[in-house]
Amino acid sequence: MTPARKGAARVIDVHGHAGAWQQYGWYDRTPKDGIAWVLRAMDRAGVDQQCLFTIFHGDARKCNRDTHEFVRTHPDRFIGFAFATPLYPEECRDALVEAIDGFGFKAIKIYPPYARIPVTDVRWEPIFTFAQERGLPVLSHTSAEDPLCGVHLFPEVAKRYPAVSWILGHAGGSYEGRAAACRSAQAAPNIYLEICGSNRDPGSIEQLVAGAGAERVLLGSDNPLIDPRIHLGRVLLADLTNAQKRLILGENAARLLKV
Repeated sequence: MTPARKGAARVIDVHGHAGAWQQYGWYDRTPKDGIAWVLRAMDRAGVDQQCLFTIFHGDARKCNRDTHEFVRTHPDRFIGFAFATPLYPEECRDALVEAIDGFGFKAIKIYPPYARIPVTDVRWEPIFTFAQERGLPVLSHTSAEDPLCGVHLFPEVAKRYPAVSWILGHAGGSYEGRAAACRSAQAAPNIYLEICGSNRDPGSIEQLVAGAGAERVLLGSDNPLIDPRIHLGRVLLADLTNAQKRLILGENAARLLKV
């Protein structure tokens, strides 16, 4: 049994990428190489299931089909998230229907810096309305004070779409960003904080749990950009109870994703 599995029923990493991004050294150019790379990282860390999405193309449907090709190879290990963009509103609903109903994806991923549209803008409405109708989680890239996806923007959106579980990727990033993310979680009960990122100063997990509660903190790694062992270690070695660690490592994600 790997260290990550001790005391945890299941480990689910909610933040991973399918597809190559060579400028960052993200594995070789063929899908087969990419799948092997992600699985190897999961196995070394003790991750049971990896949530994956593709954000490397402007065409969301192509992104989702690429993710599907990835996920279908190991459906017991991979969980697909649908990428959505507000840039082509006439296409986004059909693309989401294909991804959610056709491919069985469990959540929606958005990346506002690509669209250059703030999450509070009405142009996101077709995507967020779809998520509201289906009760789907939405995972968004966030930072501390970004005018497009700063964590302070999400309480407004979360209150507008209360059936959506809003997952703030990177939880604001820095110490100050995490503090702001906690305030956002306190302002809206359907906001969740996901831990992946390059800001990994001591006490970061304890900070999120103290501010938002262990039941609203999720494991994420950015696999394969960042080795998931780093983030498993942050949780496993945090000054938390075993019950709190189990929530973060997988129980919260299983509940939100209904898996």
